[in-house]
Amino acid sequence: MTPAELDLIRADGALVDAEVFASAFYGTLFELAPETRRLFGDDLVAQRGKLVDELGFLVDAATAAGESGDLSPFVDRARDLGRRHVGYGVRGPDYVPVGEALLAALAEVVDGWDDTHVQAWRKLYRLIADVMREGADRDLFSAN
Repeated sequence: MTPAELDLIRADGALVDAEVFASAFYGTLFELAPETRRLFGDDLVAQRGKLVDELGFLVDAATAAGESGDLSPFVDRARDLGRRHVGYGVRGPDYVPVGEALLAALAEVVDGWDDTHVQAWRKLYRLIADVMREGADRDLFSAN
């Protein structure tokens, strides 16, 4: 990711209303992929907070890595998320609608959302998902 993309992501993240974003994310996710609803409990309030917290951490870690060159906090957290999500029943195909829901929710809450934002966030999500899958694969292989 370029420094300009990381700056854009940092700025977007700082301006997003967490509750509006999380609500838009889950609404879009369940519309795009109703089968993913099975992955969540009945009370989405706590889940919304977890989504915002984890995404916020990953955004902060990715943007800090752009300055320091140290990607290890990002990688460690994303791998751990991937391992945990295996236990929740998340499988590889579930990552696709999550990425679509992320972009759609951001489009609803970020002023001036355009293709530049889409491309930057798409790159970040691809990195998050790839590292999470790596963590999930490690968990699956270590369990056998």
